[in-house]
This record gives sequence, C-alpha cells and structure tokens, in this order.
Amino acid sequence: MKKTVKIFRKELKDTLRDRRTIMMMIVMPLVLVPLLITVVVTIQRSQMEKAEAKQLNIAFIGKEYVPELYGMFQIDERFYIVEGIQEDSISPMTSKGELNGAILVRPEFPDLISADKQGIVRIVYKSSEAFGIAENRLSEVVEKYDRKIVDNRIERLNLDKDLFDAVSIEKVDVASMKEKLGKLAGGYLPYLFIIFGFMGAMYPGIDLGAGEKERGTLETLLSSPASRMEIVLGKYFVVMLAGVTTALISMIGLYLAVRGIREIPPDILDAVMEMLGPKMVLMIFTLLLPIAAFFAAVILGLSIFARSFKEAQSIITPLNIAIIFPALIGTLPGIELDARTALVPILNVSLATKDMLAGTINPVYLLEVYVSLFLLAALSLWGCVKWFNREETLFRS
Repeated sequence: MKKTVKIFRKELKDTLRDRRTIMMMIVMPLVLVPLLITVVVTIQRSQMEKAEAKQLNIAFIGKEYVPELYGMFQIDERFYIVEGIQEDSISPMTSKGELNGAILVRPEFPDLISADKQGIVRIVYKSSEAFGIAENRLSEVVEKYDRKIVDNRIERLNLDKDLFDAVSIEKVDVASMKEKLGKLAGGYLPYLFIIFGFMGAMYPGIDLGAGEKERGTLETLLSSPASRMEIVLGKYFVVMLAGVTTALISMIGLYLAVRGIREIPPDILDAVMEMLGPKMVLMIFTLLLPIAAFFAAVILGLSIFARSFKEAQSIITPLNIAIIFPALIGTLPGIELDARTALVPILNVSLATKDMLAGTINPVYLLEVYVSLFLLAALSLWGCVKWFNREETLFRS
C-alpha cells in the first residue's frame, strides 16, 4: 500500500504541474459554469424584454362585423394594424414573418352574438415565435372582448354571474418549492457534475497512460520496486481524484452563479440554496464517487491501450456523447427511478439526483443505485488492471 501511495503522490505532483489539467480541473468549471449561467440568464431576460416591448404587426379581417373588438386593438399600443391585407395572404405572410399574427371574423358573427349564441374569432399566429408573444397578446384582447359580451348578456337578462360558473376550482398544490425545483432542475443538474467529472478525469487519464508511453517514462516506472497493481492503482486514484475535484468545483461554480442572480425571488432562492447546501452536496458526492471511479477506470484503460496521446484523445473524446445520452434521458417526463432504471449507469445517477433534490428519493432504489455503481466501478477497475498487465497492450507501437 505504501508503494501505491508513493505512486499516487508522484503522479499527482506531475499532474498538477500540467497547466492544461489545472485549466480543465479548476479554472474551467469555476469560471465557465457561472459565466455560462449568467450569459444564458442575461440573454434570455434581454430577449424577453425585447419581445415584450415589440409592437406586433397584425391584420384584421372582418372589422366591420366587430367594430368594438377592432377598436380595442386600435387603441392598444402593442399592436399595429396593417391595412389592405387579403385573407388568403395572411397565412403565408405570418409564416414568413411579414405579419406577427391576424384576427379573422366571419359575417355571421354579429347575428350569432345577437342571438346569444357563440361566435368564432379566429386567431392566426406562428407558434415557433419566441416566447409565444403574438398568441398570448391576441388571445388576451379577444378574451377581454368575450368577457364584455358575457357581462352584457348577464346584465341584460338579469342573471346571476355565478350561474355561469357552477364549479369554482380551488387549486391546492401540496408540492413544496424544493420538490418542484428539484423535479424541474434536478434532471439537468447531473449534466454538470457528470460531464465535468468526465472532462476533469480525461486529460490526467490520457497523460498518465498514453502520455507516459509517448514520453518513454512508463518503462522507468515499471522498473521500480512497485508492482503493476500498485502502479495502476496509484494512477487510477489520481485520475479519479481529478474527476471528483472538477465535478465538485463545477457545483461550487453553480452555487456562486445562482447567488449572483439578483432577479431570483427570495422563496425560490432559499429553496435553491437548501438544495445546494452541505447536506445535499454530501449526498450527491456519494453518487459522484462511484461514477468517477467508473470514468477513471475506463479512461485510464483506454489511455493505456492507445499508442499515443493523440490516439487516446480520438478514442476517449467521443465518449462524451455516450455519457450525455443517458443523462439526457433522465430529463424526459415520465422517466422515474425504479428497480430497472436504478441499474442503468449514468441514467441512475441522473434520476437519483433529481429525487434527492426533490426530497422524494426511495431508499430501496437508492441502495440499488449504490450497489450497481460500486459494482460497475469495481469491474471497471479490474478490467483496467488486467489491461495494464498485458505486455502487448502496454508496449504497443
């Protein structure tokens, strides 16, 4: 064990001398995560303000049938009514962005309303438009007009308003703010420490395997009194430590980013701070350890297999896609942690993290996740050691 510790210290010292590794382990997650979140929030807020301030160009077909509704659009400064538009031109013009939307009213509308029946107002809009501004604004004005008609009918017929609302719905949401945020953001949070954990382990892993083979220093290490098992364990723990450190620093970056966003309401901020508190971070850390152990074993094994640093990069880098895919599945609605999903690597971490943050984790499924992850990590490490003991792999040229 002493020799393994010496190998670990030696490899860790060499790793920390590499500026590229330091950038990937510490600087990138600590700076990049807050920067990305700040930029995304700022851009989204700016785009929303721009969309809300934008005056929409609309067409109005059938204004002679609903002069009051037409007048409501005329006095609303959020709209500019483009005159002279033909009905058959509305859909293509809206699709191309020449119009933001349109209102269409048929000739029979006044007769239907006079007969206390239901008239149809057609709203044309483009659903792919940012934030659905056109649909929301057009619907808002039409709904106000509808409310006026209904109120007039009630007053004219001397009816009770409650007659038209036989059932009053009172919604009681028993989900806490923490639970709602956990379910909403919990599926995306694992992206952070899974991806950064992999990226943090990638460069040290490549350097301690293929890098040493390329530099010719691996032979010197093999000639030392340490056994191959002790050598591979020393390297393995350095790679694992790098992955865990990077993932934790990325979470610190997330914490700092959230603290820096002033627009977050206090109740939501309190719930977020509770989710990112020491207890929750410690629980997530217990999930992070075995997944980092798995990453370290896979990366180091592939790095030892590769002939050069460049070849190792070309083999390992595409694995980012393989890691993102199961994490992405965890964000889909309806995918929950159960006896089957608890056995799927990476996906189980994503789902378990989501339930942890929401405070709804099932202890049985959580235990299953731990067992499957540690078993996977142990098998990966065993495979890495076996790979390291093969001469034809170690000295490929």
